[in-house]
Amino acid sequence: MTYDETKVAIIIPLYNDEANIARALESAVAQKAPEGIRFEVLVVDDGSRDSGPEIAADYARRFAHVTFLRMEKNGGPAAARNRALRETDAGWFTPFDSDDIMLPERVAALFEKARSGDFDFVADNLLISSTSAPETVSRHLWPGKPPGDVPLTTDLFVNRSYAAETERTELGFLKPLIRRRAVKCGAEPYQPDLRFGEDFELYARILADGAKAVLTDPEGYLFVVRDGSASHRQGAADHRRLALMGRKFLQRDGLSPAEREAFGGFTRYCEQEWAAWTAIEAVRAKNPVGFLRAFTISLPASLHVAGNLLKAVGGKLNGKGRSAQRVA
Repeated sequence: MTYDETKVAIIIPLYNDEANIARALESAVAQKAPEGIRFEVLVVDDGSRDSGPEIAADYARRFAHVTFLRMEKNGGPAAARNRALRETDAGWFTPFDSDDIMLPERVAALFEKARSGDFDFVADNLLISSTSAPETVSRHLWPGKPPGDVPLTTDLFVNRSYAAETERTELGFLKPLIRRRAVKCGAEPYQPDLRFGEDFELYARILADGAKAVLTDPEGYLFVVRDGSASHRQGAADHRRLALMGRKFLQRDGLSPAEREAFGGFTRYCEQEWAAWTAIEAVRAKNPVGFLRAFTISLPASLHVAGNLLKAVGGKLNGKGRSAQRVA
C-alpha cells in the first residue's frame, strides 16, 4: 500500500465503554489539523455488549472523517488497531483509548514536531488523571522527565518500561504519533496475539529498527486511570508472552550493548513475574505439578520464586512467634 503522508489516522479500539466513548470521540473530532493535513478517526468495536457501538456509529453518520468498524469476534486491542489500519492509507497514525481525552491542538503539535525534526515517532509525556476527575491532572506519566525534547532511544524506552517504582510511569503507556513507513511489518503493525504489552512490543520494535524518535513535554493527552483496567488483570500467561517477546528481541542481530542489556533486564523481569504468577495460580488451584513448573522457566526466575517462598515462610513463623508472645 502507498501511504498518504498528508493524512493522520486516530485509532480508537472500543470494548464495553459506553460511558466514555462519546467523550473520546468529541475530543478526536475536535482535533485541529495543520494546513494541508487531514485527520481521520477510526473506531473499531471489539465485540462490545453495551451501547457503545451505537454511539460510535452515530458519530460516523454525523462526521465524514469518522469511520466505524466492527470485529467479527473479540480479538483484543492489538487486533482491533490492526483492523483499523488495514482500512486506511494514512501515512501517520496515533493510538487513542476510548476512556481518554485529548486537547484540540495535541495531534497537530505532534505532527508539526515530526515534520520539523523529520521524526518517525513523536511521543509526549502524558497527563495522568482519574475517573473521578478526568480533566484534573494529578501528575505526568514520567514525573522526572528532563524538560524539553529527549531523544527516545531503544534502551531508554525499554529500561523505563518495566519494574517501575511508581505504577503507571512506564513509557509503554505512551500514545505516540507514528510514521507508517517506519513500521517494517506491513499494514498490520501490532502483534495480534498480545492483549497485554502490545504497545510496548510495537514501540520497542520500531525503535530497534532504527526509527528516529523523540519524547517531548505534554501536548494534551489525558490518560484517565480507572480501576479494573487490563494492566490490573494480568497473570502467568500474559507474563509468559512478554518473556518470550523479550527473548525474541534478544535474538535480533545488530543490537548495541546498551540495547542488549536493556532487553536482557526486561526479559529477566518478565520471567520472574511469569514464574511468580505460575506459582500463585497453582497454589490457588491446588495444583502441585503446576507449582513445580514455576521452577522450569529460568534459574533467576526459580531463585525469585524460592526467595518469595522463604519470605512467606519467614513471615508466618514470625507471626506465630508474636502470637505466642501475646498468649504468654
